Amino acid sequence: MKPVQAIAVALLGVLAAGCAHPGPAAAARSDPALERVMSLGDLDHALLCRAIYNETNRVRAAHGSPPLGHLDALDAAADLQARYLALTLMAGHWNPRPGQRDVGERVIHEGLGPGSAGENVIMMPAMRPPDAPDREYTYAAYAAFLLEGWMNSPDHRETLLDPRFTHFGCSARLARGFKEGDRRIFAVQVFYLPVPPQDPDRDPANISPRPAGRT
Repeated sequence: MKPVQAIAVALLGVLAAGCAHPGPAAAARSDPALERVMSLGDLDHALLCRAIYNETNRVRAAHGSPPLGHLDALDAAADLQARYLALTLMAGHWNPRPGQRDVGERVIHEGLGPGSAGENVIMMPAMRPPDAPDREYTYAAYAAFLLEGWMNSPDHRETLLDPRFTHFGCSARLARGFKEGDRRIFAVQVFYLPVPPQDPDRDPANISPRPAGRT
């Protein structure tokens, strides 16, 4: 991730796309709603976000990393990029909008103060191949599919499992491809470590560079 300089702003919660997330302990438990079939005609964005959050903490726990708390503002920062990627049909970390050009700016844009931020993005087909016995995913199965993609990339894996991050947000947006029947999903994870208020040695005007998954 490129270094980002930004002014410090007050920490505040920003509601993003109506996502409701359990705490890290609850995330480890089974959530029956996530076993619903993921209908592309009526995609439940909030439910897919919840599935990604749960699966992210499950994967981190399986590899010895601490669970991440959820912040609505990080969902909003992730959604800024997910919407842009779905619009352009390109996966990447850069965004041309002023104040949203990289993950550091997007985190600041959504009201979070100084700290460290990392981001993973991915583009994946929304359905299994045509010759698969069952083309549709459940929300839980699709989240696992996304996490498998990130974990199979060393750079994305490093960011996903980084034990220093404490908070998390995500988004996933459905897009139509260039060919008939081509449906794909652009997903974004945002990881965050706020600067402790009592830390006198950190520059309060800086969002520090951290490893970010490369696309």
